[in-house]
Amino acid sequence: MQWGEHNNMSEWLIVVGISLLIMATAGLVRRAAFQGHSTLLFVLPLAGWRQVQAHWESYGLLALLRVLGLVCLLTGAGLFYLQRVVLAPAVAPGQVLRGAKDGPASTFVQSPRASLLIARGEGRPLTGRLHGSALAPDARVTLINGVLSVQEGEGFLPERSLSLLLGWRARDIEERRTLLVDPGQTDGPAVHLSWTPEGSDHPETLIVHGGYRLELALAPLGEGRFSGTLQLLLPDARNSYLVGNFTAQADHLRYRDGAVDLFFDHPDTLAWVARQYLRTQYPDGAVKTVVVENVNLRRADGHGQVQARVTLRDGTVERHRMGLEEGPAGWAVTPGTLERQVLDGHSGDVGDRADAGAPSAHRASPSTARRLSRFDELAAHIGEPVTVLEAGGQTHEGQLVRVAADRLWLSRRIGAGQVELTLAADRVAAVRLGDGTRLLPPDDQPAGEGGGMSPRRDGIGSDADKPGADAPATLAGAEQWIGRRVTVTLTSGERRRGVLRALDQRRLTLAVPMGAGSMEYFFPIEDIETLKETP
Repeated sequence: MQWGEHNNMSEWLIVVGISLLIMATAGLVRRAAFQGHSTLLFVLPLAGWRQVQAHWESYGLLALLRVLGLVCLLTGAGLFYLQRVVLAPAVAPGQVLRGAKDGPASTFVQSPRASLLIARGEGRPLTGRLHGSALAPDARVTLINGVLSVQEGEGFLPERSLSLLLGWRARDIEERRTLLVDPGQTDGPAVHLSWTPEGSDHPETLIVHGGYRLELALAPLGEGRFSGTLQLLLPDARNSYLVGNFTAQADHLRYRDGAVDLFFDHPDTLAWVARQYLRTQYPDGAVKTVVVENVNLRRADGHGQVQARVTLRDGTVERHRMGLEEGPAGWAVTPGTLERQVLDGHSGDVGDRADAGAPSAHRASPSTARRLSRFDELAAHIGEPVTVLEAGGQTHEGQLVRVAADRLWLSRRIGAGQVELTLAADRVAAVRLGDGTRLLPPDDQPAGEGGGMSPRRDGIGSDADKPGADAPATLAGAEQWIGRRVTVTLTSGERRRGVLRALDQRRLTLAVPMGAGSMEYFFPIEDIETLKETP
């Protein structure tokens, strides 16, 4: 008979004994009052025995029930004392919840075999055994709500898990933390070992409050990640242990083949996608922090919204809102849904500013302007991060990789890769360098920022900038494809596929999926050979 069964029986006997005593005593008192006898004799133990003998036909049955209740009470109290006082010291500290099949044992924790297992696992990836089964190589380690958990399985309820109730909040860990617990200590954090027995749908949990050995170290890596080392020996009957190095996540992200699983429907997945996307909107090193303030996930229709606050290294603070949708590649930012607000640290939101479309780390710095004598003088800044301002007000940030007499090339990081943008010289209004200096086009070349360009040249500032307005004859009727997937073939023979975002007299705007978001390409109309809708 298991420990839990003994404990339940003692409690049951005590409850039954007290109930019988109360009912039998109340019956005797009422019968004595009816017979005109003294009721006080039946309240005091054994005081009314002679009266029961004299009037056995009236009090006999109730007296026997009273004796039975006393026997049950004494038996239950004896079992309870035996379990909690006599047998308890022989059992290692711990508690097996209802349904567990084995109790704890303590010989393994300080055995030479355990020391050998720890020595073999030091300096290696986390390994060990949980409730008799080897730890899976893809086990996840998380630090959420002060609980360090090692979990196996991809279901909502893990197949096996071990949790340390540390009480350490992830955001408070700014330097390396360590924790040592010896088997003799009783003030260490509780340890929960859970498993699902074969053929059962409900997990069982062993809670250990002491008798275990623990050495733990955690150090922050940034972005909600921690590196750690663990040595843990548990006093359970299956000799469970964990030893080795690990990386813990402070979120619920799921990983597949070492990469974030973009198909996992969870607010943390949307937050991760939004953070990655926002970092691609700025030059390398310009972003100090990206803090997700709110996530709204609608699993039913595969859509969501994210609000995040971006802090740049120059002190500028911006708030971004964007929509996300689940597509063939998983969750991604919906093109065209990004909204930006520049926040003033003293006066709060100031709304969308004129330069809010240019997320530059140098926007807040005073700049000087210098006019170029030739466009290809920009070649002196090849390899530098720059911001190119177009005549229509659009901005492009990236690394200047090539310059010709009539155009320039920018390289921009998108996710884990690079994309290259080509901008014609007559579309460039200014080039802003890393130190804030603005380089203006030559006097003989039209420019849009202080370069003498008429505000209405090529329809700028008029209805020509509206999607599909006054499209050239070679692309007549193409405005009906705005919002659809198309294939653009250039005069150079290059092809691009994406979503048609805009079309006017000057250029075509194409949104091409890139990583977790999309990249907009701008093609001058004169460079387009054909435009076809893609099924």
